[in-house]
Amino acid sequence: MIQDYLRIALRNITHRKLRSWLTAIGIIIGVASVVALISVSQGMQGAIEEQFEQMGTDTITITPTSFTGPGSTAEAPFDDGDVRVIERIPEIDTVLPMMYGTAKFTFHNQDSYSYLMGIPLDKESNKVWDDIGWDILEGRFPEAGKKEVGIGYLAAKEMFDDELRVKNTIMVNDEKFKIVGIAKEVGNSQDDTAIYMDVDVAKDILDQEDYNMIMAKVKPGNDAELVADKVQRKLEKYRDAEDFNALTPSEILEQINDILGIIQLVLVGIAAISLLVGAIGIMNTMYTSVLERTKEIGIMKAIGASNNAIMMIFLAEAGILGIVGGIVGTILGMIMGKGVEIAAGSSGFIPLRVEISWPLILGAISFAFLIGALSGTLPALGAAKLKPVDALRHE
Repeated sequence: MIQDYLRIALRNITHRKLRSWLTAIGIIIGVASVVALISVSQGMQGAIEEQFEQMGTDTITITPTSFTGPGSTAEAPFDDGDVRVIERIPEIDTVLPMMYGTAKFTFHNQDSYSYLMGIPLDKESNKVWDDIGWDILEGRFPEAGKKEVGIGYLAAKEMFDDELRVKNTIMVNDEKFKIVGIAKEVGNSQDDTAIYMDVDVAKDILDQEDYNMIMAKVKPGNDAELVADKVQRKLEKYRDAEDFNALTPSEILEQINDILGIIQLVLVGIAAISLLVGAIGIMNTMYTSVLERTKEIGIMKAIGASNNAIMMIFLAEAGILGIVGGIVGTILGMIMGKGVEIAAGSSGFIPLRVEISWPLILGAISFAFLIGALSGTLPALGAAKLKPVDALRHE
């Protein structure tokens, strides 16, 4: 019996191919958008988590509340006094004050502008950089107090027409520096295009005394979140202000995930509008189909078809439109997601591995089928309630 319903429904759909495809477009666009957005969002979340895992669980990042990352134009709020306050906390092992700024770089008479990162480069600090996964691909770390620079992976390849190499001389804000190391690829464009030098040397180059952010490594055996709270209290007392945040990688990741969750919810909500439009399209098509086939319905009832059989035929037709739209939309969404992955990788952005799971695929197709079936319910009920005599009189 079910096979008969499906056979009749498929015959009616294929009889009007163009109208059927136009009806399914709303579902296709909606499902494709949802699949692409969720898969990209999950991939981005995974990439960010991987980045923070490299930092470990024993680091604390202290940033101003107005800090927006490297290249931020906010006034650098930390000074040597803040550094000393953190260094005096017994649970803190190493304190790493850092500064960022945009500088002019010149090589072979060609100018380029990029991020300059001033970081501590003494032996203790270098151990921390090793721990958080900042490794040298070629050469070595610059030495403290010397006019030496390390360059990011992408900076070496793309900053100038000629590729930068170890032992090259480069001008930084019109001062000579020797390239002594090339960093391994980190995975995000800001770090991979940056130039690194000792923080004390960077003070002169950037003409600033204060720091944009401070990293602190917690001694083994201590809870990083408890130590971060202690750093927050000590600095608030010293600065007499709450204009900064002391956070562990897990706390930062939690905040980022909250933001990503809100963005994902908003975007999926927008995509859901397409699904609503698709549902209305299916309902409209099914009402039109009932009207066109009123006489056919009357004949079917006259030869013994029950109200339930008539309703199931139209429900099957609406459900098939939904499931076809869901399958095509899922495939299109997967292609769109992969396109974003390729584009993000080629642009040097955080490398995405778009996550397309079976629950997402099956959920999208099932949801599309459900929307189709629900959209066809009222037209199907209307068809089932037609009286045979009235239906046969219809012209």
